Amino acid sequence: MQKIPLNLAKPGMKLAKPILRENGLVLVAENSELSEALLERLERMDVTMVTVQGNPVDLGGGGKNPYTNRVERLEHLFRKHGDDPWMAKLQTHLKDYFLLKAASAAVVAESPEQSESTGHVEQGGAA
Repeated sequence: MQKIPLNLAKPGMKLAKPILRENGLVLVAENSELSEALLERLERMDVTMVTVQGNPVDLGGGGKNPYTNRVERLEHLFRKHGDDPWMAKLQTHLKDYFLLKAASAAVVAESPEQSESTGHVEQGGAA
């Protein structure tokens, strides 16, 4: 199971978890196969993340990317907090966040026309 940005989802992938509205109403059921039409509909509904079966997307990001550099530095930045469970959880969260951002940046770099159409708001980062 892998949580990925919607812009990385491809037709044929299957959902590992249902997609829910904010009020808990199921939009798309678990085990549903994504289609081009469904992906377009989810984008119009401002769905930003989906959880798919398996690990179909390499979230390493590859290449020289500011987000991959941040992932590499996390171990050094958190080296004095190994015994603190809260800090370990924060480090894991930051690593996951930067890996997702690196993968998204790699996709946008590969297809510039997609970056113009996604128009999603970036939240502030750390490090």
